[in-house]
Amino acid sequence: MQFQAPFHSVAFRTKSASEALLASFRSASPASAIFVVAALAATTGCGSGVLGTSAPQTTTTPVASAKGPQLGYLWVGSDKTLRPILGVAGASQVGQSVVPAGVYIGAAASATASVAVLQDTTGAFDLMTLPSGSPASLSLTLPPGARIRLSPGAAAALLYTPGAASASLVTGLLGTPAVHAIAAPGAIADSAVSDTGTVGFEYAQGSSFAVSVTPPGGIAAPIASVKSAGGISFLPGRDDLLFADASANSLTLVRSTTSAPSAALVQTAQLLQTPTAVGVSGSGRWAMVVNSAASPAQNLVRVDLTTLTSTAVGCSCTPTLAATLADDGAFRVTDAAAGPNWIVDAVPATPRVLFIPALPASAKTSLVASVAP
Repeated sequence: MQFQAPFHSVAFRTKSASEALLASFRSASPASAIFVVAALAATTGCGSGVLGTSAPQTTTTPVASAKGPQLGYLWVGSDKTLRPILGVAGASQVGQSVVPAGVYIGAAASATASVAVLQDTTGAFDLMTLPSGSPASLSLTLPPGARIRLSPGAAAALLYTPGAASASLVTGLLGTPAVHAIAAPGAIADSAVSDTGTVGFEYAQGSSFAVSVTPPGGIAAPIASVKSAGGISFLPGRDDLLFADASANSLTLVRSTTSAPSAALVQTAQLLQTPTAVGVSGSGRWAMVVNSAASPAQNLVRVDLTTLTSTAVGCSCTPTLAATLADDGAFRVTDAAAGPNWIVDAVPATPRVLFIPALPASAKTSLVASVAP
């Protein structure tokens, strides 16, 4: 499917003010984006409601820059904004949203590839080039609340509804996007997609789960069974798949899943305690595993994928994810809408636990900056 023009098809009905402004946001030039956002602030009751001014916002929250260092993005569900994490690990802060508040209900973004996939309130998906591109329709709609999984290099995305037995694969995110229907062998519990477009599913199989891979243009082939899904991720640039079993407390790395699969059990020295999420660094050297049933002293596990050895990491937080950040070996492990978020730097011999300061209260009512990462 060829990349579509930046407008969704419109049925014969009266548009709300916010929908009309969303259409304007999608078609606006970068220079005029802030005016669209200011207008949306007035119609949705957020922000100051002052229109027609290009004066800087009074908040001290910074805007994203195409030139400065940036770790990644944070989707804030409470106000439905996508905010950049500016700076480097250990010296970072959350910036102003790069989309109008309340227009989208979910997003996944890559700072290194400068791209975001967003789902709007109707369930339709947009593709946005960051920092200042106009969102463009992918001509694809799923029920609101669909999962969005980006490949490590953001070359592809997988979109699906949890529990469904099918998904939509979008390839060519950095060029000419195309949408493909992908069948899963069972109800999808979790998933991942590689930069080549290979899809990995953790899916229900009777009272347990199985792991399958589907190469581009191929059909799903089971590669393992697990007692319960504990997280799944491809390594960047190749079809090597890392997945966890939450009941067996095990971690498995399968090399070359689509050609000559070779599985190896990662030595975790009984550090895993009901894992729930897995992430892999941009270099492919480091992995981070989230433990859901461990004490704060080892609620995270750092894995060296070169030696297949593991180290316990303690965080005085409740980790829920292992989101890969732009600094190699850095992972965001919390998804807090209020209060600080936490980062683990996996590179040192003793991993560092760092935090991103909470968004200032004054910034929570400002909607969007005119420039994004």
